[in-house]
Amino acid sequence: MAPKKRPETQKTSEIVLRPRNKRSRSPRELEPEAKKLCAKGSGPSRRCDSDCLWAGLAGPQILPPCRSIVRTLHQHKLGRASWPSVQQIGAGGSITGLKFNPLNTNQFYASSMEGTTRLQDFKGNILRVFASSDTINIWFCSLDVSASSRMVVTGDNVGNVILLNMDGKELWNLRMHKKKVTHVALNPCCDWFLATASVDQTVKIWDVRQVRGKASFLYSLPHRHPVNAACFSSDGARLLTTDQKSEIRVYSASQWDCPLGLIPHPHRHFQHLTPIKAAWHPRYNLIVVGRYPDPNFKSCTPYELRTIDVFDGNSGKMMCQLYDPESSGISSLNEFNPMGDTLASAMGYHVLIWSQEEARTRK
Repeated sequence: MAPKKRPETQKTSEIVLRPRNKRSRSPRELEPEAKKLCAKGSGPSRRCDSDCLWAGLAGPQILPPCRSIVRTLHQHKLGRASWPSVQQIGAGGSITGLKFNPLNTNQFYASSMEGTTRLQDFKGNILRVFASSDTINIWFCSLDVSASSRMVVTGDNVGNVILLNMDGKELWNLRMHKKKVTHVALNPCCDWFLATASVDQTVKIWDVRQVRGKASFLYSLPHRHPVNAACFSSDGARLLTTDQKSEIRVYSASQWDCPLGLIPHPHRHFQHLTPIKAAWHPRYNLIVVGRYPDPNFKSCTPYELRTIDVFDGNSGKMMCQLYDPESSGISSLNEFNPMGDTLASAMGYHVLIWSQEEARTRK
């Protein structure tokens, strides 16, 4: 029996695809029409290739056309041939937070489920332990680092947040949330300004110089669901939050009591899935986040793809969607490099690199 055709759906965004070799496709993916992938935009359907990659991003003064952000994908599989192996810490030692040392790029800070927040190098040598729970019931879930103020901040699974200097001296250790602290972020332009996100359904803003306890926050931003992340924009003027259900919010530092915008988006929480976190582009007012299709989501369509979605941070409009048929998993974490010309997407055991440089080499 011939497979049923997928009904046509209206899309306001563009799906950028990397063409896939038919020999590497599974029989199911080769079903005619039912699973056929094509790039659709507001205009005629078309398939995108690397010839128009990054067009419009050359001039930093002008916001690029939405369809010119990313147009090709290079899959970079991490392995011993590419990077030196880092010593494993065994079962239960999952890394929950990672930041390069801003003073030495051969080192990185890591929080983990083994109950430590530490500084180590790529050979696996632990250079300093900043925080240790000394119990299997408490572990660290998040961290951030400020080079200018020489501070390290980390949060744990029971609501505590610890602030230390880079010499390892503890400045304070306080219970700031009722439940797990999923994300901590220091403002890049005003590093005494701290945002913390928690599964207690709140994001809180703090002045680290005046923290005296859980009631000393400057602002509390209630959410309808537990919160995965709270990220400051590169100019420090906006805050992006991602809940564990279907909502992305943008707040302004001039008006914390009400979000500037709400973006409906399917990224529900699943126990065995790395929490999905939306992130800013470092140069433009753009938001990138992985999609986890939800049949209960209002705009869900049949055969919806697990795309990487790019939104306009002002209007909340979908600008484009990125998708690679060879890597159809859920992209939980997406991060641009500081220049904004390369996007890394973490997906299971793979990291997908969307890069301007890669597009040039493919021509």
